[in-house]
Amino acid sequence: MEFIKKLIPDAVLKSIRPFYHAVVAVIAGWYFGHPSREMIVIGVTGTAGKSTTVAMLARILNSNGRKCGFITTVSFFDGESEHINIHGLSMPGGWQLQKDLAVIRSMGCQYAVVECTSEGLAQNRHLGISFQMGVLTNLSPAHLETHGGFENYKKAKGKLFRVVAKQPSGVILVNLDDPNAGYFLSFNSKQKFGAGFKRWKTNVTDLRYLAIKTDFGFELNGVPFEVNLLGDFNKYNALLAASTASLLGVSLSQCALSIAEFSFIRGRMEEVKNNLGFKVIVDYAPEPADMEAALGAISQLPHKSIIHVFGSTGGHRDKAKRFEFGKISAGFADRIVITNDDVYNSDPQEIAENIELGIKNNELRKGEYEIVLDRRGAIGKALSIAQAGDIVVITGKGSEQFLVLPGNRRVVWDEVEVVKQELNKLTKIDQE
Repeated sequence: MEFIKKLIPDAVLKSIRPFYHAVVAVIAGWYFGHPSREMIVIGVTGTAGKSTTVAMLARILNSNGRKCGFITTVSFFDGESEHINIHGLSMPGGWQLQKDLAVIRSMGCQYAVVECTSEGLAQNRHLGISFQMGVLTNLSPAHLETHGGFENYKKAKGKLFRVVAKQPSGVILVNLDDPNAGYFLSFNSKQKFGAGFKRWKTNVTDLRYLAIKTDFGFELNGVPFEVNLLGDFNKYNALLAASTASLLGVSLSQCALSIAEFSFIRGRMEEVKNNLGFKVIVDYAPEPADMEAALGAISQLPHKSIIHVFGSTGGHRDKAKRFEFGKISAGFADRIVITNDDVYNSDPQEIAENIELGIKNNELRKGEYEIVLDRRGAIGKALSIAQAGDIVVITGKGSEQFLVLPGNRRVVWDEVEVVKQELNKLTKIDQE
């Protein structure tokens, strides 16, 4: 397959992919017996927060007697057991997507929640799925080179809501604090709702999910919610999950109990415990807005210094974000270690140098940086220089189970396990 792809020009491949995926998705829906027609299927899209919102929503539903499976960047849950996503696709191709939904249905689930990405929607992988609900977390510039600009990126996300609007009882829920909320509310769905923490004037949506932030979470319609995940953005994720569950009939007090019990999602602001006196946090943060939000939240924690390890996905996609990553990191980190992320067919040194330019362009740069292209070596370096009271932040891979090295060579990679291995080396040295 890779050999065939090399023979076909990129422009031709890009033009035929939506048609190819549309055909596969429709056939798969028929082959697997249209599983989405026998469940309530909720699609969650946006730039950031999708996986966490999906996992929170599923937790609420399953904790309240409403069996639910889900498909996300992080994992696949069939209603009984969870399997980490090893494929590298946040939103699988149409065939795998329908197959996964069929498995969820076979386990007796009443609900399925699907993380919907801009690329998956643009390529029509979603066709043949009867989405009854569509949820928007937020929207910021991402994958612009892939989509040919922000408007096309936004329209790709809009495909989910177009499907929902065609359902007889379709429901749209959007984060009204996002500047692009109006576009997603413009789809003619039977029911449209908004959630957020600000006050707005609009006649196109029900404002029943207007919440007030608190130190520990938020209050919604008099019900206090405790959010045990780091970052203000996770308050939004929790609010959207609770609002969606409420629309499905779960009381807000029950939602609050489930959210309070939710304290971990793999590879998302995940702390790797150690006895060396410093914190280590692994996060995905694949886009500039994600990185800025993550570093902003981490900077609020007590710390002496922040040491940041990151790279930037290679290939022909999103080259501009290399510079953005560097500039953002330089505003928060006291020490930076530039490394490889997924290189694909790009020059790893060029990626690092682009990041370096971004760092230099931040006039408020806090600290020094160095380049260690080997990712394990970079992690080891950051951990070795960390002192008691520091925070080491490693972004770019999160829960992904592979690393793409130069020449598109894919190797098995588990960021948290690599961190643990490098920490063990330091612990042994310390004991000696």
